[in-house]
Amino acid sequence: MLIKFGIPIIAAIAVGFGIATLSHLTPKEQLLAAPNPPPLTTLGTNTISGLGEVQMAGEPIAIATPISGIVSRVHVVPGQTVSADEPLFTLDDRALRAEFHNRTATLATASAKLLKLKAGTRPEDLPPARARVAAATATFKRNEDAWNRAKLLIERRALSEEEQMVRKYAYDQADAELAQTNADLAKLEAGTWCHDIEIAEYEVASAKSSVEQVQVDLDRLVVRAPVGGLVLHVDIRPGEFAESTRNENPLVQLGVHGPLRVRVQFDEEDASRVSPKARAEGFVRGRDRTSIELRFVRVDPRIVPKKSLTGGTTERVDTRVLFVVFEVIGAPPQIYAGQKLDVFMEG
Repeated sequence: MLIKFGIPIIAAIAVGFGIATLSHLTPKEQLLAAPNPPPLTTLGTNTISGLGEVQMAGEPIAIATPISGIVSRVHVVPGQTVSADEPLFTLDDRALRAEFHNRTATLATASAKLLKLKAGTRPEDLPPARARVAAATATFKRNEDAWNRAKLLIERRALSEEEQMVRKYAYDQADAELAQTNADLAKLEAGTWCHDIEIAEYEVASAKSSVEQVQVDLDRLVVRAPVGGLVLHVDIRPGEFAESTRNENPLVQLGVHGPLRVRVQFDEEDASRVSPKARAEGFVRGRDRTSIELRFVRVDPRIVPKKSLTGGTTERVDTRVLFVVFEVIGAPPQIYAGQKLDVFMEG
């Protein structure tokens, strides 16, 4: 009896429990709001769309260093407002400081030499020169008298030929020495030669230029902001080596103050539909699809290969795009330079 009725009852209960469990565990279909809903433009259906990037009022300025070297100090941080010529970072200047002191000493030496030449002959140098002239004159007169006496003895054949030549050469030597001492005295009394002063002036100018060159190099070690703006990015720290030939990843990126701009890329297929008079709006990517009104600024007059991608699975990467620049109107919600926008424009 139990076997006849009990087993079917237990099987029926098990089947009912399985059906109830399966019905309870099966997920029910329900419609949920998309976490990132697609933007809905208010410009109508005849629009063209593109990917935009928020920029500062002007093109981002990539700051580099004109001289390679070790960074000794960084003066700014991202988000800081700077004025024109304000220091951004400084390179190590010890080697140039030593060179500056060396060239300054060279300039001082050249300047002192020029002052000495312009001062002329020292008064203390004239008495010894005049004394040498007097001594040379006395020697000349003695040898002149000896030579005159020798000429009389020669006529009487009372002087040997050897003695005759000795007195002749002594007379000539005394005459030459007297002429030399007179010339030296005249040179001292005349003062410094004008061409020597001119050469010294050129040496001073050359030394001064060398000092100014080092001063320029020292000033170039302090990299300054070319214009007033906002520091967008800093990729350098004290102790790191900054290369002057670095092209990618600028050391400091600077943005110009003013209304934000959006640089939008439109496919070349839609380039002919771009109109300066058309309205445009953008949508910030994310959960809050806030609309931003845009004003046309300019069109970059050439089409270039596409580089900035949206990440969509159906996006083509072998296309070319036309860049259009818009200006953000009003006071939009908080957006940042470099942020991506979905932009729509009337076609």
